[in-house]
Amino acid sequence: MAYNNSVITCTPHATPDPFVTYKNDKFYLTFTAGDRIEVWCSDNVLSFHNASKHVIWKPPPGTEYSGGIWAPEIHVIDGRWYAYVACENPKEGNKSHRMYVIGGPPGHEDPCTGHWEFLGRLRGVPEDQWAIDGTVIHLNGQNYFVYSGWPLGEHDSDKTQELFIVHLRSPTEADGGRPPTKISHPDFPWERSGPSGINEGPQWLASPDGSWVGIAYSCAGSWTKDYKMNTIRYAGGDPLDPRSWHKSDKPLISTPDGATGPYGPGHGNFIPIANNEILAVFHATDNPTDGWGNRKGRCQRVNWTHHGPDMGHCVGPLCGNVDDFMAGKHVQASGGGQGGSGGGSMEDKVTGFLHKAKDKVEQKLREL
Repeated sequence: MAYNNSVITCTPHATPDPFVTYKNDKFYLTFTAGDRIEVWCSDNVLSFHNASKHVIWKPPPGTEYSGGIWAPEIHVIDGRWYAYVACENPKEGNKSHRMYVIGGPPGHEDPCTGHWEFLGRLRGVPEDQWAIDGTVIHLNGQNYFVYSGWPLGEHDSDKTQELFIVHLRSPTEADGGRPPTKISHPDFPWERSGPSGINEGPQWLASPDGSWVGIAYSCAGSWTKDYKMNTIRYAGGDPLDPRSWHKSDKPLISTPDGATGPYGPGHGNFIPIANNEILAVFHATDNPTDGWGNRKGRCQRVNWTHHGPDMGHCVGPLCGNVDDFMAGKHVQASGGGQGGSGGGSMEDKVTGFLHKAKDKVEQKLREL
């Protein structure tokens, strides 16, 4: 069967660095809002156009964590919601970015309406290391934290971002008994934009049958149409041993020459849905020169081969609604499309499939 690489725009406006999770029969989306953590709630992962919107945390002004609030994620760990987010001290700027933890309500409650409290920096990681884009993965019965950071010992250089992994002792503390393990460096030319070599936005990715597991990450400049995603396969063994991770030499998804958009696909995460499919949710722009503006949420299926995940190495053709996306109709919509409801039975069918797959989805998400 041919790979259905249709793309749909799932948010009505820019939602950079999207992260989606499924819990309690709902899909929850958060993204970089700049000065707060905002969560949207929808019944359908393919459309957040009519989602309810809630601010779950906004720091008081004038603190060392009140600026540059980037790439939040929300996870249920040990029965409680936690948010992980990068924040900076406005007086010091970008070089002060560190990872912080916000504690939320019990996992069975709605994260949009429950109480959240600031828990401080993630402890156990180097206090002097620039760090962003942290995510939690569950591997071999243990929780690990993977993030993007400047090289250890380099406190003022913004030209290189690498990926690091640490073992989590608890949701708020890493095991500080050993330094973070570097698992990726921007080795390939296509991981660079000018003088900057960038690896960021790590996310867990696993095939439905578990034969391939690893991390997808973003590389090159997020302000360019050359932003893309690549993968690192977990080969087994100690996750804190860099030899356990094998990077692909070809991008998972990018913008080829001559493409008509969307452009600069990156900073995505991956959601198991019905029929043993994995859905990528990422941001991409409508135009090749949009830069950091107009990074809307997009959805595209992940195909699987004996080599691992495959998205055709590029963004697929854009569809205008849910019906076309499900049918694989390549309907190019002006301005990036809208990914509306589709107005009919197919959206109901999508939502029905997702609810029928609830147990399977939640089981897979607990493994991530």
